[in-house]
Amino acid sequence: GTTLWVDRAALPPAEDEDTFYHADLIGLRADRADGTPFGTVRAVHDFGAGEMLEIAGVEGVAGGSVMMPFTRAAVPVVDVAGGKVVVDPPAGLLDPGKPEGGEEEA
Repeated sequence: GTTLWVDRAALPPAEDEDTFYHADLIGLRADRADGTPFGTVRAVHDFGAGEMLEIAGVEGVAGGSVMMPFTRAAVPVVDVAGGKVVVDPPAGLLDPGKPEGGEEEA
């Protein structure tokens, strides 16, 4: 029942360019590859099958947020210093009512 807090400045630097602290990702702007705004990173989750970015402010999506796999394919650019990530949403992510074939479910 104890909450443990560590000041961000007390953490060691990332081991390599593909390592990020969750605190560094939260709040970053999420843009598509063409530069159009997509949303803002709200949280980083790990449900056991890999990390996911919760991106809020996504237009046209129920609830306004999506869970984006935090993989190089879906998030090819992480620019913490520039304050953004570039996202390439996987097929079907933004239209969960339609399967890959494009036909609506019965």
